[in-house]
Amino acid sequence: MKWLDRLKTPKASDPHATKPTKPQESEQAAGFVGFVAYPPAPFQKIEGSEAANNTTPAADPDRWCWPHSEAMNAVEIDIFTARLARFTDKGLTLADAEQQADRLVVRDREGDDRQLCLECAHLHGAGRWRCGNWHRAEVATQLKDAQLPGALVQTLQRCPGFGASTP
Repeated sequence: MKWLDRLKTPKASDPHATKPTKPQESEQAAGFVGFVAYPPAPFQKIEGSEAANNTTPAADPDRWCWPHSEAMNAVEIDIFTARLARFTDKGLTLADAEQQADRLVVRDREGDDRQLCLECAHLHGAGRWRCGNWHRAEVATQLKDAQLPGALVQTLQRCPGFGASTP
């Protein structure tokens, strides 16, 4: 049988290891003894742990995410993405929007009940913000069209006029 024919013929897995190779006389000081064996197929499942036996990623894509680690789970990623879009639409740079959305992930995990004006349905404008519920929110009471400072819009707070926006 020629070498090309041997490559085309699939080799059956041999459960037994090959005989160890012996080093040549001149290499005995360094020495190397090796052998080759196929792993037992199929691998045995681990008993008593259904999670350990489930190796398909589609089974539970969030199995290593929050609360088991700091990684965001699928729901948090969806909310993060929606917030990112809203914040950039409201005039934040992408870097500032990501920073605020990251802060809100932590806020949500900790159960903090404060909100950003950026999350409010009453916030109007993009970069030059106005509060559409200024009287109830008790901001800019002198002029209803007064511009809100950026520091206020990006500060977590409890606002009596807050109305959640839909992402």
